[in-house]
Amino acid sequence: MVASPLGLTIIEALESLALLMECVYDMTFRKEILGEAVPNDQKIFSIYELHTDIIVKGSRKIKFGHKVNVGTGKSNLVLTCQVLSGNPADSTLYQAGLDELIEQYDKVPRDSATDGGFASKANAAYAKEKGIVNIVFNKIVGSLKNIVSSKNMETRLKKWRSGIEANISNLQRGFNLSRCNWKGFGHFSSKVYWSVIAYNIRVMAAAMIQQM
Repeated sequence: MVASPLGLTIIEALESLALLMECVYDMTFRKEILGEAVPNDQKIFSIYELHTDIIVKGSRKIKFGHKVNVGTGKSNLVLTCQVLSGNPADSTLYQAGLDELIEQYDKVPRDSATDGGFASKANAAYAKEKGIVNIVFNKIVGSLKNIVSSKNMETRLKKWRSGIEANISNLQRGFNLSRCNWKGFGHFSSKVYWSVIAYNIRVMAAAMIQQM
């Protein structure tokens, strides 16, 4: 008996799923029976989107997808954007993000204000070495101190950083980035970058209309 094209397609899909189920069984056995701490890069979080990462930030609810690191400025435009693999700590992203910003625009920003997760003495020293005058992290712990020209400047930059949450929400909600239906990591990244382009066009159009 010869299988139909549809039957062959179903068989191929089932064979692929069977291999994935073996991986899921192995990972579950190691964790639940052997008591191993299975590294995230050896886990499968979605049998349909194998590139999916697990994202955990402190005690917040676990999410699945990919971290997106964005940088913006006074214009409210998104100036840099990176779609990341894994669940890297925010503090490890600061220096590369800053380098990308300076390289793309051939200009060192005077001020830097970031979320508390980016805070570290190494990052503060790196920014200072690059020539940034005011370096502010929204939350700092231990002996780390913000580097600022005045207390007033520190307050202003903290308020500005808090206000950026509205831009992030606008990008996320306005372009439905809470859930991506595009298949594969490459298409996931395309969805993010095209959304950033559309967001920037909307910001520029609003600014032009306001000046008219």
